[in-house]
Amino acid sequence: MNALVLTCCALFLFTGSGNGWSQDADMEHHVFPVGAINYFGYGGLPLQKVRAALPLHVGDSLTHATFSKKPINDAVLSVIGKLPTDVNVTCCIASQQLEIFIGLSGSTSRPVPSGPIPSANARLDPEGLRLYEQEQPLIGEAAAHGTGGEDDSQGYTISDDPALKAVNLAMRSFAIGRESELRHVLQTSGDPKQRRAAAALLGYVRRSPTQAEALSRAIEDPDEEVRNNAVRALAVLSAATKKDGLQINIKPLINLLYSGIWTDRNKASLLLMRMTEARNPEILSSLRKEAMGPLVEGASWIDVPGHSTPFLVVLGRIGSIRDDRLFELLKNGDKDAIIAAATSSSARTAD
Repeated sequence: MNALVLTCCALFLFTGSGNGWSQDADMEHHVFPVGAINYFGYGGLPLQKVRAALPLHVGDSLTHATFSKKPINDAVLSVIGKLPTDVNVTCCIASQQLEIFIGLSGSTSRPVPSGPIPSANARLDPEGLRLYEQEQPLIGEAAAHGTGGEDDSQGYTISDDPALKAVNLAMRSFAIGRESELRHVLQTSGDPKQRRAAAALLGYVRRSPTQAEALSRAIEDPDEEVRNNAVRALAVLSAATKKDGLQINIKPLINLLYSGIWTDRNKASLLLMRMTEARNPEILSSLRKEAMGPLVEGASWIDVPGHSTPFLVVLGRIGSIRDDRLFELLKNGDKDAIIAAATSSSARTAD
């Protein structure tokens, strides 16, 4: 079980504004083949027509310098009359290939409810922001180089990549004793860059109920990167709190599963995979009743191994498949059996 969880969490996003992946100079002209193109939010839409219109195909090669979202945007617009909600490029699946996720505005997509935008002038110690900004390109580089594995057992991330690990440890040293400062910035700063860094760094403080509470509140932050960092920190934190578990409201996570932003769905699935380990009947019932559409979409993604796994694990538990049997099915690549079990369970509940 632990090895599978760490494999899932090792597949990091190429972050960055604009084209959606790292703009680090060393990666600017690195050539990557496209290994998979997946969609989400397509409920009620003609997905096959969208696939046929897309000018990008599995096997094509991309670099950051040459990649443009415009042809994808134009193709989707021509079929459904609306632009994609997201075009996200991630690295890496088998053979260092890219995976592209395209969000559509169908019945399984809706805006994420969020709280008001904070407006205070709260700011981190400059060293905290520097460490966060140092970490971000290293995440993409570690994934691209195949060294993106990590240890979450302490409740904070320690990467297998030497350069990233050094920054992780520096973030831990910085965060110790600064929980109050980090919570204040996360909850009140009007600068999203400050809140993003605070959410990431808050995952490195000594574990406490107030840490988990602040990160949980940030699930509804209006900034998608703040949400990404907060939910990821909660997923990692949950690895070290299995006995008691984290008391997290399931509704905001269900909202993330319906998001038009890929990172919301990805991080929610990771956290829900860990939250369902104890098979809490109330959590499973809520997911069964309210989230089958986006869960099945994520479980159907093509990637080996990859981002579909957390969705499949959650669906397997919804379908009452024992974990030993569930992971045997995952190992054999039998997604259909897992999805069928969950769908059948959902249908019985509806009756």
